[in-house]
Amino acid sequence: MQDFAFVDETLDINLTQSYYLSIQVNPNGLSFCILDPVREKYIALHHTTFTNDLIFDDYLDELEKYIQNTELLNHKFKAVKLIWLSGKNTLIPNSYFDKDKLKSYFEFNQKLKDLDEIHYNELKYVDAYSVFVLPNQVANIFSKQFNTITYYNQQIPFIERSLYKHHTESKKVIVNINTDFIDICIIEDSKLLLYNNFVYKTETDILYFILYVFDQFNLDTQHTELFLNGFIEKNNSLLNQLHKFIKQLKFDKLPGEFSYSYTFNKIPAHTFTNLFNLHLCE
Repeated sequence: MQDFAFVDETLDINLTQSYYLSIQVNPNGLSFCILDPVREKYIALHHTTFTNDLIFDDYLDELEKYIQNTELLNHKFKAVKLIWLSGKNTLIPNSYFDKDKLKSYFEFNQKLKDLDEIHYNELKYVDAYSVFVLPNQVANIFSKQFNTITYYNQQIPFIERSLYKHHTESKKVIVNINTDFIDICIIEDSKLLLYNNFVYKTETDILYFILYVFDQFNLDTQHTELFLNGFIEKNNSLLNQLHKFIKQLKFDKLPGEFSYSYTFNKIPAHTFTNLFNLHLCE
């Protein structure tokens, strides 16, 4: 995706302390949006892609440089939330959750690096906590830049919004496509039946994982709705492949609780669904 900076003409740089800032970042790039809560309108959306295959120290330098050189990120905001895009997450039922045992929970099915920070958030619509990690060096950069900031994994807005939005009794599959992994969940009657993520290298991998989930849950490929969001274009060849097997294929829509600057119309609405949904997470 090409870099862009969309700013509505109604944004007032002198009022940023009344605005909400949401950030989404991973080793491949950074995106952020700004919400004016008075008008319930998103008034800025930026995205930049970092150079591929940077060693981690160089990536940190690029990240700091981008923040320093982006004027909107050098102001104070009413609240700042950040998504670290990563498949290194897990769900822990409330009945088993103990914050003193986060390390053992996480290492049950994930590798923990020496400089990984463990974070957690409680999910409103699931009787569980999301436990995830982000690199300490990345957290330090943003904590230094913003006095108060709350960290999330994309798992949280992805699951929460899926459950809040889709209330029908029939099973639905929602897939969020990131740059190197997908998140996938199945919901039915406002209940979470499955959440998982899969690393992919090719579009064929994505097709395989989606069809595998359909098969494991005996989902009807003619009638079960599949909603897509994230980094996928509407003319992507993956869609043609999916259509051969799954007939009810749709793109997710942005949260209807807000309005959006007309400047955002240049990109597909489903691209930054998690980012726009982040403000709705506690």
